Amino acid sequence: MKTAARIISFLFHPLLFPIYGSTFILFCNPNRFGVFGNRVQMAWLIIVFALTFVFPVIWLLMMRRLEMIQSLALETSRERIIPFIATATFYLWATWMFKPAVNMKIPSNELLFYMMAGASLSVFAAFVINIFSKISLHTLAAGSMIAICLTMIRYSTYDLRIVFLGILILSGAIGASRLLIKAHSEQEVLTGYLTGFTCQFIAFSLISRLF
Repeated sequence: MKTAARIISFLFHPLLFPIYGSTFILFCNPNRFGVFGNRVQMAWLIIVFALTFVFPVIWLLMMRRLEMIQSLALETSRERIIPFIATATFYLWATWMFKPAVNMKIPSNELLFYMMAGASLSVFAAFVINIFSKISLHTLAAGSMIAICLTMIRYSTYDLRIVFLGILILSGAIGASRLLIKAHSEQEVLTGYLTGFTCQFIAFSLISRLF
C-alpha cells in the first residue's frame, strides 16, 4: 500500500498541477480554443510547463546542491520558505503571460490566466500558512483541480459529471496516500484541500470580474 501511495504522490506532485490543469482546460473547450490551432495550444502548454515545473525544479536542485535544503521533499516548514517565494515568482510570471490584453505574439488565454492566478494565490496562501504550520501541497493541488473541474462544467461543451466524480475519487486517493506514508497529519491534508479549492474559486469567480 505504501508503494502505491508513493507512486500516487509522485505522479500527482504539486508542481505538475498547472500542466494537468492547463491540459484539462484546453481539452474541455475545443470549440473555444480550437480556432488558435495546435501550435498555439502547444505553445501555451510549453509556457506553463517551463515556468511552473522546469524552472522551480531547477531552483530546488540548485538549493539542494548548495545544501540550503536537506532534501527535495522539503519536509520542514523552514525549508519551504525560499522555494515558496521562488515558485510564487514563476507562477506570477506564467499568470502574466496569459493575461488578457497583453501585447504578445502568442495569444492570451483568459481561462489559463484565471487558473494561474488561482495557482499563484494558492502558493501565497500556503506560504502564509506555512509560517504557522505545514500544509499538504499535494491536497492543495487536488483541491484546486476540484474547483477547476466544477468551473469547467459551465464552460465546456462536454458533460463533465463523470470526470468530476473521477477527480473527486483521485483527490481522495491523493490525500489518503499522504496520510498513509505519514507525510502529513489529517489537519494538514484538509487544510490543503480547502486552501486550493478556495483560491481557485476566488480566481474564477472574483478575479474574472476584474479582467
